[in-house]
Amino acid sequence: MDIISLAPSNTEILYKIDAGDQVVATTSLCDYPEEAAKKPSIGGWTNPKISRIQEFNPDLVIASDDLQDEAVDKIEGEGYPVLQVKPHSLEEVYESILHIGEAVGKEDKAKELVNEVKSGLEDINLEESPRIYCEEWMDPPMVSGNWIPDLVKEIGGEYFIEDGRSRNFDLEDLKEFDPEYIFMHICGSGENLSTEQLTEREGWEEITAVQKDQVYIIDDNLLNRPGPRLVEGAKEMLGSIL
Repeated sequence: MDIISLAPSNTEILYKIDAGDQVVATTSLCDYPEEAAKKPSIGGWTNPKISRIQEFNPDLVIASDDLQDEAVDKIEGEGYPVLQVKPHSLEEVYESILHIGEAVGKEDKAKELVNEVKSGLEDINLEESPRIYCEEWMDPPMVSGNWIPDLVKEIGGEYFIEDGRSRNFDLEDLKEFDPEYIFMHICGSGENLSTEQLTEREGWEEITAVQKDQVYIIDDNLLNRPGPRLVEGAKEMLGSIL
């Protein structure tokens, strides 16, 4: 089976379930694992080049997230089968791994991977339920949603929001929650950030995490991609808090 992956998270999943040899092309953002970065690119995450997809004539295209809806419509319009997974929670991340595994004939490996991720998170224990705020975007500040609230709760933390997509919020609500720890994993920034970009904001000096210098940067690839490296992201949280 010849597969084109339209999302870094799907690419990482495919390699983890031993389907990397079936991947014929990815996007310009698919940089992990190292072998995946060597694959031909069909363009950007939300604007893949249809002409490039036609060159590879794939048996299956695997997409992710609502932001790829338009691209999926175009690809399906060309007659190519598409599997689109849209995880919005931790449980849906697990489901997406299983769906991908089933689609590429790697059901058992997919089940093993889900169990591996679950086991990895179970081994992480944040004592005393620390209050946590994660930020996915800075201008304007957006609290990380999707699978992040579930992830924080799974490892024993208390999170600023219950569920839902990443979104804007009222600073007064964050002050009332008063996070003890803040993690910045700004989309597309990797670790090329400075905590001062958050701590020097007007009004944020009243927050405990800022006062105690407990603001940390995590590579966004570890938390923003709904795949197996969420465990690594959670471990970095634990390492910062201990």
